[in-house]
Amino acid sequence: MIQILQYRLTAGAVAALMLLLTSPAFAQKERWWRVELLIFSHESAQSEEQWDPTPNLAYPSAARFLVEPGLIEDNLAQHHADSMVDEFGRQILTILPQPDSSESPQINDNGAPDPAQSVTDIPRDPNTVAITIVEKIDEQATGQGALVPTPFIVLPSAQLEFRGKAAYMQRSGKYRTLFHQTWVQPVADQASALPIILDRSGNSGQWPPLQGSIKLYLSRYLHLETNLWLNTPGDYLPGVWRMPPPPLGPPSLIIEALPEPELELGALSGDWASAIEQPSSLPEGVEEVPLSEEDLGPVYPYRHAILLQQERRMRSTEVHYIDHPMLGVVAKLTPLTAAELEAMAQAERDREAAQAQ
Repeated sequence: MIQILQYRLTAGAVAALMLLLTSPAFAQKERWWRVELLIFSHESAQSEEQWDPTPNLAYPSAARFLVEPGLIEDNLAQHHADSMVDEFGRQILTILPQPDSSESPQINDNGAPDPAQSVTDIPRDPNTVAITIVEKIDEQATGQGALVPTPFIVLPSAQLEFRGKAAYMQRSGKYRTLFHQTWVQPVADQASALPIILDRSGNSGQWPPLQGSIKLYLSRYLHLETNLWLNTPGDYLPGVWRMPPPPLGPPSLIIEALPEPELELGALSGDWASAIEQPSSLPEGVEEVPLSEEDLGPVYPYRHAILLQQERRMRSTEVHYIDHPMLGVVAKLTPLTAAELEAMAQAERDREAAQAQ
C-alpha cells in the first residue's frame, strides 16, 4: 500500500525520506556492502603514454545517481517547489505557483493569522522545507522482520575511512581529489546492477574535470568496473589540436514547471495576431549575423580527455587500488551483517522521528 503524504521536516531528514525505499523481496535477495570510493588525479604526472586522440566516451544507457543530502537541500532552496527523489536517485522538482501576496491571511479570534491558512505555504522556521514523500507502509520490513537502511545515500564525511590519507595527498600538491564518498548499497548480479554516474554535468551544462560512471556487481566475486575519463588541458598534445567535446551526463535534477496557459490568437486584435503568425524579418539591406560558437552553447574548456576503463575483481574488506598514469582509484567494500543493517535502519528511523516532531 502506497500513501502520498505531506510532511514538514528539517532539512537534514529530507534526502533519507525522499528516496523510494527498497521492497521486502529486494532486501532479502541482495547482499549489502558499505562502499568507499576515492578518485584522484596525478597533478605532476609526466607520462610518455600515447593516448587515444579520440577515445570512445559515453554514459551508460541505464544508470542511477547517488543521493547527496546537501545537494538535494540546495536545489530545493532555490525553487518554490514540491520535491521527490525517484528510484534512480534523480531529484524531481515540481514548481508551485507563487502565493498571492495580495490575499490577507484570515485572522482568528486572538488577532493572529489562522495557522490552517498559512501552514501549506510558510515553513515553521527557515531551516525547514516542505517535501512530498512517497512512503511505503512497513517498507523496510522483510519476511523475517529485519530492517535495512535507505541505500545509495551519501554518508557524512566523518564516516570516510580514507579521509586523513586523502587530505594528506591533497596537501602534498601532487594529487587532486576528484571524488570521495561513502554509502551503503545492495550489490546485484552483473545483469541487474545499474552503473552509478558520478558527475552532475547534466545539471550544470559544464564539463567537470572528472566524468563517467562506475559499476559494482557480484558474480562469484565482487567486481568493480570503471568508465571514467579525465578532462585535461592536453599539454602533452602537439600544436593546437583539440578533440571534440565529450558528452554531458544525463540530468540528476529534473524541474517540472506548471503548464503555461495557451494564448488564443482569436482573442487578439488583427495587427497583433498577424505579428505572431508571421515570422520576423530583417529590414531590407541588413544581413543576418551567424551565431558564434559561444552563442551555440557552452564551450569545452579542455583539449583532451583520457579514458580509464577497467574491470577489477575485489575481495571484501580489502583496499583495492587501480593504478593509471593520470588517475588513481581507491575502493573498499565492507560486507554488512543483518544486525548492522538493522541498527543502521533503526538509527535512521529514530533520526527521522525526532526531526519530524
